[in-house]
Amino acid sequence: MQSIVDYNQVSESSSQEERHIKQLTSPGIDSSAGASPQQSKNTGAAVSEKKVTESQTKQPGGLCDKARESWKAIVRALSLSLVIPAFRRLRHPTGRGFHEPLKVAIRQNRLIALLRTLIHIIPFGFALFEIILNWNVYYVGTEPYNPAIYQLLAKAHEVLVQASIATIIFSAVRRDLALGKGLPFGLLFSGLQVSQISYLWSVELWGAMKADFLRPLRKLALFTLIAGGILLAVTSGPASAILLIPRLQSWPAGHTSISINATSEQVWPNQINGLSVSQACSRLATGVSNACPASEWYAIRDWLSATRHTPSVLYAERYHNAESPFSCLLHGRNSPRQLQHGIVQRGLQSHPRTALATTQQAVITDALVTTAGLWFDSLTNVTAKAGHGSPLSDQSDATHTLATNYSQPYSAAVCLPDQVSNLTGSRPVAFPILYGINPLETATGNVTYQGPSGIELTGVIEHPDLFYHQLWDIPGQVQDYRLRWIELPNGSFNGSSIGAVILLPASKTTSEQNLLVCNIAAGWGSSSLEVGTTLGGIRDLWSYIQSPKDNLTETPRPISHSHVPSAEGGDVRDYDIVFSYPDFPQQPINISESWAQYLDPLIDDLNSSLVNVLMQQQIHPNQPYISASAILAMLTANGLARTTWDSILQGDIKTVGQGAIDGNFWVSGKGNMFEVDPSKSQDWVTFRVDSTLEGYGYNTYSVPPRIAIAILTAYCLLVVGHTVYSGVTGVSANCWDTIAEVTALAVNSTPTAALRNTCAGITELHIFKLPVRVLVSKDEEGEGEHLELVFGQVDDEKSEERRIRENRTYGTLPKLVEELEGKKDI
Repeated sequence: MQSIVDYNQVSESSSQEERHIKQLTSPGIDSSAGASPQQSKNTGAAVSEKKVTESQTKQPGGLCDKARESWKAIVRALSLSLVIPAFRRLRHPTGRGFHEPLKVAIRQNRLIALLRTLIHIIPFGFALFEIILNWNVYYVGTEPYNPAIYQLLAKAHEVLVQASIATIIFSAVRRDLALGKGLPFGLLFSGLQVSQISYLWSVELWGAMKADFLRPLRKLALFTLIAGGILLAVTSGPASAILLIPRLQSWPAGHTSISINATSEQVWPNQINGLSVSQACSRLATGVSNACPASEWYAIRDWLSATRHTPSVLYAERYHNAESPFSCLLHGRNSPRQLQHGIVQRGLQSHPRTALATTQQAVITDALVTTAGLWFDSLTNVTAKAGHGSPLSDQSDATHTLATNYSQPYSAAVCLPDQVSNLTGSRPVAFPILYGINPLETATGNVTYQGPSGIELTGVIEHPDLFYHQLWDIPGQVQDYRLRWIELPNGSFNGSSIGAVILLPASKTTSEQNLLVCNIAAGWGSSSLEVGTTLGGIRDLWSYIQSPKDNLTETPRPISHSHVPSAEGGDVRDYDIVFSYPDFPQQPINISESWAQYLDPLIDDLNSSLVNVLMQQQIHPNQPYISASAILAMLTANGLARTTWDSILQGDIKTVGQGAIDGNFWVSGKGNMFEVDPSKSQDWVTFRVDSTLEGYGYNTYSVPPRIAIAILTAYCLLVVGHTVYSGVTGVSANCWDTIAEVTALAVNSTPTAALRNTCAGITELHIFKLPVRVLVSKDEEGEGEHLELVFGQVDDEKSEERRIRENRTYGTLPKLVEELEGKKDI
């Protein structure tokens, strides 16, 4: 008799199925032939399990079998199942279609289990690569690759991570479904929901979490795995994109110490006098000079002139960008600096406005700019990338910072208008209080003055040894603005640096004199100094206040400016505050008259004193006391910034080869680039210069990449845990991880009353609480076994009898046996 089924001989699994079917249909197997089905089942029960085990248990035997099973495991793990039928030659019997081979549901084999974890290798490796790339800091350059490529790679990585997490969840689902005490129905398809965060608040999940048959620890483990896996799956894409797309930031590019041949007492004195200033500084021309306290006075004049012609307030509010310059540009030997100015309100609204000013220290700025130029020259000698993605000599934008041990001058001035009718009177001169600087208890009285809103009242301090009749001998023409500096006693004027009196132009025939009485404070404030370069040239230069006592902010902030309103407005509006007294400056200065006189030299080309020239450019014609406050504050800051102007950068720069600067040593930050004589430099001022490159790259300096690394690290730990579990237990499966396979299993299962009225949908939580298991069902007519979904509780004895066995093949149906037996008799 010849079998009607002709299976493909090259398919080992099909041959196994043929042998199995022949065994099932052989009379020798059914020892109770001719009896009733129930009798046959009872009489064959003793040997049934043994026969089935022998016929269906499938262990890879020879080397070819092991290789074949390993190949199938790899193909399935990588979701390439289409490869198997593509390379298999199948010949189906006409009208039959019995070509689906028997299969092992649960396999116990460590090698196969580990091979099935290969689905993790690409997403795990890529996640590890992104973590290491950002953790180690990698500089790409000024131009990244096409951003679309990074986006595409991040999306592909997200898809692979989701497939990897789905595999892990399905592994846990299959364990409880086939080998455990069952799984809540709501978790049956949880592995397919990894990309749907809405599953976390679905009736399926929360119905399953209410299942009573699961132990609390197992329920917690399943919920943690599924909820954590979904969160990792939906956040892996953004996390991968954050770590993969280069970010535009500043990157470390070396550091060095620099020294200036001056002591800290010389650069930042507590008291300053005219002994260190040349007598030639009492007369200046319009030429460039840095040696005198009033050098570059014309920059202040030009700034005042431009500010005076600021467009109207209405125009500025309409067009926004129409505003006056916020600082005037100064120049050192080789560095540009900004003399910044602001007007703020101190104390009550009735008090006169306070003018503030600051600028960078000239000699230190020159040294920093020189260092920045040498650093750029050293890039051409960098012979290795030193951990960077592209040659440093190709980079353009850089920043060089003095973050410690640097201070610059800050000044404040307030002026009060006054009028004297009795030029021979002995009334003491009253100076306005610098609110926030002079203690309020030192005020000796209050005076009224003509403010922008009418008659105002403010506190004053009377000078104990200076009277108005002593002021009229100030040199100069009566039609000019004439200035006299006044040293203020420390007791009454604690916090002030020096005072000033400006006589306003007057007629020769008048018996009255209008004047401005001014109080000035100055000091050294701890700051950071930065210079930005592009292709070695100066791009910008700015300072930051570094005061831990600054009550306006907790972090370093730029020294900002105030917009000076139009003269037509007649009022001063408060904008950004430059700095805050009394917390800042940190080191007050006492200024002598002998040094202050050099702030008001004679301008030879104009045959006029500097203060007269500047007051002619009044930015507040209706309130000259505000103009005077601004001028005196700016002159004081400009003069203090020029102390030790003749000091320069010291040391021999480290070189290699034929005198080229050692760029590798500098960029790597291995040490100081300037070698100085230890004995000579022991008292010199020393600074640390930190250099950074601006460009694209990877790091963990900000919060987003740290969060992204935490997400991908959690994913990597999950993969490692699953791989270790698979290798230790050796349990794995290839089934029930697709909708088609679960549907086929359900169709081949016995219907259950537990799912009554669910054909049109499920709305009740208790349905998803039902335990569901995959158990073995024996054929009624033969010894074959197939698998089916079983809902509800099954007692332990029956469940153990019907439990799936490892390495056993399943897949026959009773009808299949009956049909083959009928064909056998043909």
